[in-house]
Amino acid sequence: MVRWPVVALGVITLLGMVYEVIVTYHGIESSRVANHLSNAAFSFAVACWVEVDRRRYALSAPFEYAAFVFFLWPVLAPYHLIKTRGWKWAGVGLGLILISQLPFFAAWATYLVLGE
Repeated sequence: MVRWPVVALGVITLLGMVYEVIVTYHGIESSRVANHLSNAAFSFAVACWVEVDRRRYALSAPFEYAAFVFFLWPVLAPYHLIKTRGWKWAGVGLGLILISQLPFFAAWATYLVLGE
């Protein structure tokens, strides 16, 4: 079982959180380029995970399915989880969306703690 896409999601999220906390702590505005890079890396990791999982379950899909997932992962990743594992996994799909927002929440929490 390949777990590298899940590890990549964790590393990308952790790096994004650290970056946002440091930037917020120093009172600097977050870089748009860094945010776009982080979002693209997260989308790529989700698309890789869905592609690996799709092949594991031997689901047929058009060859550009991974590209669709890259651009529409907030919709297609939960759909894939529901399709392959049932409605019990819908919460995991929503959790994936929340995980993608953890850097923002970390920056917000840092801002509140600093009281500025």
